[in-house]
Amino acid sequence: MLYSSPLLSVVLHSERVVGFQLFNDRQSALSTPRKTIEVKTNKRRGDPGKPPGLHRTAGCTVELISSHNRVFDYLSDIQNRPQWERMSSGSLVQALANITTGPDPYNCISVLAMSNHKEILILQECCTNATGFYVIFAPITPDVFQSMLYGVDQDLPLMPFGFSILLNVSEGILDGTLPTMVFQITVKNVSSKQAVEVVTQIVKEALQRIIEAVN
Repeated sequence: MLYSSPLLSVVLHSERVVGFQLFNDRQSALSTPRKTIEVKTNKRRGDPGKPPGLHRTAGCTVELISSHNRVFDYLSDIQNRPQWERMSSGSLVQALANITTGPDPYNCISVLAMSNHKEILILQECCTNATGFYVIFAPITPDVFQSMLYGVDQDLPLMPFGFSILLNVSEGILDGTLPTMVFQITVKNVSSKQAVEVVTQIVKEALQRIIEAVN
């Protein structure tokens, strides 16, 4: 099903901006592959497009022998999502909407539904540009999705997470791919230590499953 709601495009554009900023914040620290997962703490107070509160952001870059196309195709295929992502594990994932965002068919936005989480939908944006490949997600509620379709203007705080996929070039020779995963959560009703453990484990599990699938 294809929607062309201008409001939906605007909201998802804000998702892209927040998502790219997420990677920009991490890229200097994660420019080379490493085994450790780095965790950053942010305290938001009314920042545009971001929910208030204490956030934990975890990021990690790994080195893969697979091509960037192989990694991008795997991550952007919604049928593969239950294989690597904890929340959709054991679920059937389907696209409720698909929106192309340019002449390149790789550049598109989807709204995903999961059979075992009726209360949550996922905005997925796949994008390729001169800097690399990106697959970015943000959870929303079904009510928010319906509001967007009907043109109800909302200031939506989004918590994006996802992947940047860069070429691994060594001495001028293409040598695989450097995917970076960044994931963030809002800390509520848990200790700071528990929040670090949770976000670190999510990134660790996802990357391990992705490596097993594409390498």
